[in-house]
Amino acid sequence: MIRRFFAIFLFLITSQVLIAQVYNSSLIDWNFGKSIPNIQGLNGSFIGVHNNVLIFAGGANFEKTALIDGGEKIWHDVIYVLEDQEDWKVQEVKLPRKLADGVSIDTPYGVLCIGGSNADGIYKDVFLLKWDKSKNKIEIENLAPMPLPLAYMAGDKIGDIVYVLGGQKKVDGGATRSFLSFNFSQELLKKSGEWKVLSEFPGAARNYPIVVAQSNGHEDCLYVFSGTNFDPTASITHQMLYDVYEYHPLTKKWNEKASVPNNGTPNLIGGFIGAAPAIKMGDSHILLFGGAGGEKQPLSIRMGVHNEIRKIENLKDQNDEIKDKLNSLKEKEKRLIEETSFSKTIWAYHTITNTWAIKGELPDSTQVVTKALEWMGNIVIPGGEIRPGIRTSKVLIGKIKAHKPNFGVVNYITLIVYLLLMVLIGWYFSRKNRTTDDYFLGGGRIPWWAAGLSIYATMLSAITYLSQPALAYSFDWQAYLGYFTILMVAPFVIIFYLPFFRKLNVTTAYEYLEKRFNIAVRMFGSTSFVLFQMVRMGIVVYLPALALSTAIGIDIYLAITAMGILAILYTFMGGMEAVVWTDVLQLFILLGGLIIGLIYIAIDIGDVGYIYSTAFEDGKLQMLDLRFSFTEVVTWSLFFGSFALTLIPYTTDQTIVQRYMTTSSEKEAKKSIWLNGIIALPMGLLIFSMGTFLYVYFKEHPEYLMVGMKNDSVFPLFITDHLPAGIAGLVIAGIFSASMSSLDSSMHSVSTVVTVDYFKRFSKKYSEAKGFRVAKWTTVAAGIFGTLIACIMATFPVKSLFFLFQEVIGLFGSAIAGIFILGIFIKKANWVGTLLGAGLSIIVIVFVKYSTPINFYIYPLIAIPVCVISGFIFSLVFKTNEDKNINHLVYSKRKLEK
Repeated sequence: MIRRFFAIFLFLITSQVLIAQVYNSSLIDWNFGKSIPNIQGLNGSFIGVHNNVLIFAGGANFEKTALIDGGEKIWHDVIYVLEDQEDWKVQEVKLPRKLADGVSIDTPYGVLCIGGSNADGIYKDVFLLKWDKSKNKIEIENLAPMPLPLAYMAGDKIGDIVYVLGGQKKVDGGATRSFLSFNFSQELLKKSGEWKVLSEFPGAARNYPIVVAQSNGHEDCLYVFSGTNFDPTASITHQMLYDVYEYHPLTKKWNEKASVPNNGTPNLIGGFIGAAPAIKMGDSHILLFGGAGGEKQPLSIRMGVHNEIRKIENLKDQNDEIKDKLNSLKEKEKRLIEETSFSKTIWAYHTITNTWAIKGELPDSTQVVTKALEWMGNIVIPGGEIRPGIRTSKVLIGKIKAHKPNFGVVNYITLIVYLLLMVLIGWYFSRKNRTTDDYFLGGGRIPWWAAGLSIYATMLSAITYLSQPALAYSFDWQAYLGYFTILMVAPFVIIFYLPFFRKLNVTTAYEYLEKRFNIAVRMFGSTSFVLFQMVRMGIVVYLPALALSTAIGIDIYLAITAMGILAILYTFMGGMEAVVWTDVLQLFILLGGLIIGLIYIAIDIGDVGYIYSTAFEDGKLQMLDLRFSFTEVVTWSLFFGSFALTLIPYTTDQTIVQRYMTTSSEKEAKKSIWLNGIIALPMGLLIFSMGTFLYVYFKEHPEYLMVGMKNDSVFPLFITDHLPAGIAGLVIAGIFSASMSSLDSSMHSVSTVVTVDYFKRFSKKYSEAKGFRVAKWTTVAAGIFGTLIACIMATFPVKSLFFLFQEVIGLFGSAIAGIFILGIFIKKANWVGTLLGAGLSIIVIVFVKYSTPINFYIYPLIAIPVCVISGFIFSLVFKTNEDKNINHLVYSKRKLEK
């Protein structure tokens, strides 16, 4: 029987590993939407979405006679709109002139249309196409023109800044290296918005480049792909390009990136994807659909022949020999037109690893000189050119296929067993809960080492475990500096804060504030904590839920709800002891997951030295950025900001302070704080090493990356798709538990604060029995609220949840940290001055957040000093009549009174 069970288990593990190696390269399900009303089709049109309406305007075609038969290009000014994928509607209003081959960019104000050309020349016009919902029609608003006319260029926007690159200034001129920018929001707000001529693009001059804005893991950058270098004076007039460049708006620097790969075409160095539709997907992918010149080379040759024909036709004297040559060239051009094909390959370029992967093929003739855009949850490619001179009216609609995780039976069993174990722990400790002291503080029965591990596990949370590897994977090691501040904060807490909390025998940290000041300050502290924990609960549940939905394919709202219910259940039953011991268990599970993952990648790559050398060469191991900047995350702001952000929870947060009180003595509490600080550095080393290993792993295997994924999902994606069955389930269970650990800590602490600081403090009929009931049901209510907030957060895109979490701490915790500093260190601080200082601190930090570009690490460095300094000054100005002795409540070099 045992042998049979083992055989089945081994089969499940083996099959799981085999399944994990199968990757379907077909990324998109395609179908066709309503065709554009122009039967011959159009290319070079202005295309975009405004107010959920698809707009298609202008364009050019060979309406009367085909190009292959010597037809002439016809330009158009008609505007079509499509609502809800029903029928295209022709608008009464038309473009200012017949126009094609400009740039169109979606903005909140409308579709921004820039430049373009027609039979009469090239233009520098700029205007908005706006869909007026109330009037059910298109409106046109003219904006500041470009400083020079351009056509056949490309562009995109980063924030409020539009960038335009390449193109031609004259019909008979060559391609340019033009690079322009425009702040469209300033223009629309009637401020100083104007076009700027930037330093020229460093690569070759080009027409029909592909320009897409996407994040590189650190900041939004501009990516330039391929294009055609047209020079009518050169012997080879058209040179197809395959290079790639990245532009950093903050530093204004260009970097050359990995060229477009050659997709199997003989005698070619790289792939040519000029004029291809492209779109950014997720946090770090760019999809490129086909492109001109991809499979065969007649296109570039034909363009050279075409220009030679134009030169001969412009000659005044044409003898028989010249006429024969002209006819021969026209026959050659006709043959080349027939032979020219466009690439059908769908490429995925990953901005972080700088790698390319093929993600299938287009289902029909490739459309170029058009645009790909997101509309109603789909990728839409309308119109364009499918062969030289042949336009199309088709509208291709694609839907990204849902990721099919390989979680498997064994992993599900492991996950379910682990979660049941959490509930059993809660049930076990429920038998020991008889009083509020048992429920809130574990009856002082928690050993120091368990309390220390619980402190670290609470601060670790799933946010750190998932998003910090994602930081090292997508950015570098700068955030690792924050771990050193935990050791720096530990002695500060032990010397200055712990004695007050222990010797005053408080249950909540905010009881101290009433003893030191008055009830108003205590209520301010308690209320601030409760509000912060509500936001915190939402964040710490949302991230793992996102990871779980990515990893095992369950609905994100179902994952959030499941975590909320389970955490409520075992915390409701087991109280603080259940919280601490589940923290300890999940910490060991998460540590094991890191070690196993690192070993797996090291074996797969085969050389740990190669992993670190590759990461070093790509700048992924950088830990110091010695620039002085208030807007970017650099070393000075990160280090000092991390110190302040670490100080806030360790000195004011009930979830941490409560653990100081669970040990049997102050001496044991000190040990727990030191243990927490000591284990932080090696644990951080493993976490950031995992991010580095993931970077090199996916750089070697870009096909494994899920297109459209968030960077924070990279670790769970690796866990479920690549770790052996059972191990993956256990680590995912650990992530599940880490989230619930942070959630249970918040729920339990909110319950403690509400019960002690509100119910016990103000109820005249308080009893242990009533307090115990209030504590348990407040735990349930807090868990429900936290779960609901997490569901709301799931609807908002967040680039880095770790940075969001740090920002929330800075915004919510700075004032209360300042209050504790005033209380403990400044004897002259009174309750009026302290509250006024806290209020001013909040006002200042809200102004900084919404009115300045200062980075969030600096928030507490501003807010805490503002609270302390202004609180002291206000206390001197607004005297109060306080007759109580506060000597034992303020720090001095003398020992605290016993």
